[in-house]
Amino acid sequence: MNKSTPVLVVLVASLLAAAVVGTGGSLANKGGCPNADSENGASHANEHSAHGQEKQEQRGCAGIVETPTPPEEPTATPTTEPPVEPTPTETPTLAPSDTPTTTPTATASPTPTATASPTPTGTATPTATATAEPAPTDTATPTPPPGADVQVVGVIVSSPANAIAGVAFMISADVRVRNNGPVMPVVVDTTFAPLLPAGCTATTGAITVQNTTLTGSAITTISRAWNVTCASPGTQGFTVDGSTAIDPLQLVSDPNPANNSGSGSSSTIVS
Repeated sequence: MNKSTPVLVVLVASLLAAAVVGTGGSLANKGGCPNADSENGASHANEHSAHGQEKQEQRGCAGIVETPTPPEEPTATPTTEPPVEPTPTETPTLAPSDTPTTTPTATASPTPTATASPTPTGTATPTATATAEPAPTDTATPTPPPGADVQVVGVIVSSPANAIAGVAFMISADVRVRNNGPVMPVVVDTTFAPLLPAGCTATTGAITVQNTTLTGSAITTISRAWNVTCASPGTQGFTVDGSTAIDPLQLVSDPNPANNSGSGSSSTIVS
């Protein structure tokens, strides 16, 4: 195709554009070069159009407005942002809660198992051999000698009715005894024990009369006397205890010693 064909096309297009625009500013000046009003369109026109670079060079347009090469937009360098410090999360403070008290569970004590005690083995006890004991010989119990029951029948004390203080006077005592048998005769010993009031003294104290023979059941009287002196005037009483017993040289016992004693008394006015 002839190169003039595109040029004509461009011119026709320009005219049509001018007619449409009307009185608004023309996009191209005389000679077909773009004016200032078309600079914006020329910068974006196709290179083969009337506003293209090639057409403007063919027309000898002065001050060819080169299509500005759009500046390269700088590539955004990714800015490394500092790492976000994690916001410390406030740890909630737990309110102390009452720790439940654990009630100790009673541990069942093991039931002790009874330990069987060993049954002691019985030790055979040796059987004692019976030793024949000699039969005891009956010993004849000796027959006690026949007894003699001697008895104090009574005690009689005699003293004067009156006496002078400081002058001695005599008192006497009679002990009456007998043998109730069955052994006859029997020899006895008889004792006299005078009891004097205060202020009175005697020449002797107790007296024992030895070896009095009692024959049969007759009463035998045994007597003794004392010289007494009383220093104080007044009525003075005198007592004599009398007792009798079988002489120890005789092999005769007394079956009833409870009746072997007695006592008597008398009084004197001392002036």
